[in-house]
Amino acid sequence: MKPIEEIGLLKMDFLGLRNLDVIEDALDIIERSTGERPDMVGLPLDDDKTYEMMARGDSVGVFQFESDGMREALKKVRPDCFDDLVALNALYRPGAMDQIPAYARGKHDPASISCPDPRLQPILASSMGVILYQEQAMQISKEIAGFSGAKADDLRKAIGKKNRAAMAELKPEFRRRLPRQRNERQGDRLHLEHQRALSHYSFNRSHAACYALIAYRTAWLKATTPPSTWPH
Repeated sequence: MKPIEEIGLLKMDFLGLRNLDVIEDALDIIERSTGERPDMVGLPLDDDKTYEMMARGDSVGVFQFESDGMREALKKVRPDCFDDLVALNALYRPGAMDQIPAYARGKHDPASISCPDPRLQPILASSMGVILYQEQAMQISKEIAGFSGAKADDLRKAIGKKNRAAMAELKPEFRRRLPRQRNERQGDRLHLEHQRALSHYSFNRSHAACYALIAYRTAWLKATTPPSTWPH
């Protein structure tokens, strides 16, 4: 994989998901039973019944949300919108799991959300003040430390590959580019929080969103067409 990338050849990763077949099978059953086939592409992402089920931790059979740990996380966060499912997909990963309580706290008490710099508020609004996604790390590097788009992308690659050596190389430049703060402690806190987030595995938000979409569709099928309604 790495030598191919280094010499400039095209590298493509293909991921097969059994859950896509599960969804199609469920749709076939529903169509045979009711004569109608739900439109997954046009499915609204705000179904109350689906979120109520997820908030109870009743997620066995739901893509990415079946484990005991994830079911406990659902009970803590009590998701009520699609962004919550995206965030939980990224939070329930090595290195990010310790931020689940912070996300849940911010979700239920917005006044508890604290940002070391007001410029971070629009960047971290969707993740309740938690530096969670690779895309956020790129935005912070550009907005706060003045990284170019290319340099911010170098940071993203280092995060995505968990290349700690590459992240360490970028650390001094990030610290050097931080503008002089009126409150030096505030600047130090920003730097430490950013580096803490990057030193662990940060998830790609676009990937988390794709997984959350499949999760939502399987959750919707479970919430709205339970097995008890299927023909025997």
